[in-house]
Amino acid sequence: MEKVRVSYDRNYYKVFITLSEPVSFKLVKDPKHDLLALKMPLKGTYEAEYYSVLLKVGSGVLTLKVKNPKLDLARAWVSKKGRTLVVFIPFKKEGGKYVVVIDPGHGGHDAGAVYYGVKEKTINLQIAKKLAAYLKKDGRFVVYLTRSGDYFVPLGERQKFTSKVGADLFISLHANANPYKRWKRGVEFYVLSDRGVYKKFVDLAADPKEAAHFLSWSIVKDKTLRKGVLKNTLAITQEEGEDLAEALQKVWCKRLKKLLPCRGIFHRNFAVLKVPGVPTVLVEVGYMTNYTDLRTITNSYYQWLIARALYFGILDYLHLSPPKR
Repeated sequence: MEKVRVSYDRNYYKVFITLSEPVSFKLVKDPKHDLLALKMPLKGTYEAEYYSVLLKVGSGVLTLKVKNPKLDLARAWVSKKGRTLVVFIPFKKEGGKYVVVIDPGHGGHDAGAVYYGVKEKTINLQIAKKLAAYLKKDGRFVVYLTRSGDYFVPLGERQKFTSKVGADLFISLHANANPYKRWKRGVEFYVLSDRGVYKKFVDLAADPKEAAHFLSWSIVKDKTLRKGVLKNTLAITQEEGEDLAEALQKVWCKRLKKLLPCRGIFHRNFAVLKVPGVPTVLVEVGYMTNYTDLRTITNSYYQWLIARALYFGILDYLHLSPPKR
């Protein structure tokens, strides 16, 4: 690959990909997951972001992840001009909305941490509903909760649900605990680790039926495409998850650090973070083993402040301005 550039007009978003020599290619579309894949004899790896498109090359597959919900991937097509491929992606006539999945951790028989008579699952759901309220009021978002009440949802089902609805981002809400260091307090953000990326890749690359929960069958049935797209989309999940976590932390530290200190961003092999192609972050909003934190994160007024900070962090990540009131 020699050069990539992007342009757009009122009708099309255009990605120009210039190769060192003419090649044959196969275009596969997965509109629900905002993916276009080009199978072609490419060597090495490549990655770049151009406005609303994330481009990744690996395992002989070029993957385009489209971040702009106003683009219509179902009607995308490719024109070949010598050594240059031009990907045309039309704009939707009705525009589009960002799909956000909020995951209140635990639920039902799984109470999570329990301290001073308070159950973590309750805190998680209360804050999740408040964050959902901010996003729904905005109007630029479609919002889903993995659970809306006190019932249990398996971790694998939370992953599959996130993929099924075509999420643009995923946030899992939790409350922390450390009974051996009760002085610990503050918020922590978790993103997918290298080990998590590897384990999910191995699992899905070897199991087409399981992979079909996360990618279109047109991709899954082709072994080369499946492996290439999985490799590229899991890298996107990790890298974009880091960007989302940084945006959330930046806003939190600006608005809430005196209330709930910022403790940083960490990498973990958490199951709910393993959704190929979707930026995922798990937020531990505070420590239940610290009475100051617990008093804060169980207070309805402060829960609204937490939800508002997360909402503005999402806006920052998506480069959106707050709506005019």
